[in-house]
Amino acid sequence: MWEKFASLFKVPELRKRILFTLGAIVIIRLGTHISVPGVNLNAIAAFEEGGLLDFLNMFTGGALQRFSLFALGVTPYINASIIFSLLTSVIPKLKELQQQGREGRRKITSYTRYATVGLAIVQAIAFSSIIKGAFPIDATVWFYATTIVTLTTGTIFLMWLGERITENGIGNGISLIIMISILSRFPANLNQLWNDLTQGNIAAYWGLAFIVLLVAVIAGMTMVQQGQRKIPIQYAKRTMGRRIYGGHSSHLPLRVNQSGVIPVIFAMALLTFPTTIFKVLGWTTAGAYFAQGSPLYIACYVLLIFFFTYFYSSIVFDPNDVAKNIREAGGFVPGVRPGKSTAEYITHILGRMLLVGALFLSAVAVLPYLLWALSGSQAMFLIGGTSLLIVVGVGIDTLMQIETHLVMRHYESLTKSGGLLGRRG
Repeated sequence: MWEKFASLFKVPELRKRILFTLGAIVIIRLGTHISVPGVNLNAIAAFEEGGLLDFLNMFTGGALQRFSLFALGVTPYINASIIFSLLTSVIPKLKELQQQGREGRRKITSYTRYATVGLAIVQAIAFSSIIKGAFPIDATVWFYATTIVTLTTGTIFLMWLGERITENGIGNGISLIIMISILSRFPANLNQLWNDLTQGNIAAYWGLAFIVLLVAVIAGMTMVQQGQRKIPIQYAKRTMGRRIYGGHSSHLPLRVNQSGVIPVIFAMALLTFPTTIFKVLGWTTAGAYFAQGSPLYIACYVLLIFFFTYFYSSIVFDPNDVAKNIREAGGFVPGVRPGKSTAEYITHILGRMLLVGALFLSAVAVLPYLLWALSGSQAMFLIGGTSLLIVVGVGIDTLMQIETHLVMRHYESLTKSGGLLGRRG
């Protein structure tokens, strides 16, 4: 076991990437403990204990609780990405840029960054108003100016650092930042569960149920994340000169959860908007209807997950283009006519798989609320939910990148046979 982990540092490039990622994580965690000037930390701690914005606090690794430099996290960047993903499908100019390859995507990324700055400023103003309204703070113009500049700069820095992790480190930088923020809250949640058990707040059998359910849910998430349907493709023989090409079979892999954790992250990010707006405007009645765990909140959560599951798939996977490429390569699906019939066949299979994936994501997202209602302990949010799904999904993607570096240099897989990641040793 230790020899396999030691092999991670035997590859110079992989060692450099891992150390860069670890260094970035240290910087992120340090930034969450540097508070914005002019804020009473004791008051902010009490504010969080009251339950306001506790959900957002979990996804910033406690930064919102301390009202630190990274209190906004990468939520503005995620929201900006959602906006431009939607606009790309309806604005011809953006769609044309996306089809221009690397240069076009670079321009869209640039637009997304500018939108991130704008959204960060709006959210910084909102959070500053919330803090000012909740506590007796001398909210001068200087307080607003320093707070808005500090929070916006923190988000821009996280966005930049996430891109650097993607380029020079291991895994997707933005997703990794979210995962680290979530993991930093796990010890506190486990301590809460222990206190609930020892103090008799919940029944003792919930301790065993927690362990069993946690292992079962993680195993189920891993299976669904790696599950795929392989559509067989047969290539006809072609003679060019004295050589014969084709005549072999292959397959088109379609993953059950093709969009990964993207729908959950997008849905979570969008749901932060009404919560923040209701708090700023003081609409307590609307806030109560849309409170975390309420029927309206859960219904919107599920609908957004379904929407982004299908929407994201329509952006990254076009059955018509796939069918065209298969036909041009001299391939066909056995029993299906090439061209339009093949596209319809792939669309039919993809639709059913997306339905399974959306149902799975929705079930995982709603499960913690059900367990919370049954047990009475908020620690049950560790079982399933957005946080665990993101941790498992990002963890698998990161591990797959590490496996790729090891296999390219003929090192042994971290897993026993590589089967977990779809590679047989």
